[in-house]
Amino acid sequence: MDIKKDILWRVYLCFLVMILLGFIIVCKAFFIQNVEGNFWRGISDSLHLKYMPLQAERGTIYSEDGNMLSTSVPIFDIYIDFGADGLREKVVKDLKKT
Repeated sequence: MDIKKDILWRVYLCFLVMILLGFIIVCKAFFIQNVEGNFWRGISDSLHLKYMPLQAERGTIYSEDGNMLSTSVPIFDIYIDFGADGLREKVVKDLKKT
């Protein structure tokens, strides 16, 4: 009987250590998610790459004898925002000078 008690005592001790270790892991995960969550999300945003689709320039395609078959013509759009604050201040200053 003495050997059985000794073995059971060791099993209970190992079980208690495993339960305690699991509880510590759950508490640390809760702390990281709720207390330090904003800090770690901010760091992850700065470490990730941002992928942006770009339109590729196709260039010119020539035939075997050197004649141009197709070419890409760049098209640009130019916009102006007359309601922008910096533009309003500059226009007002220019109008006051004249």
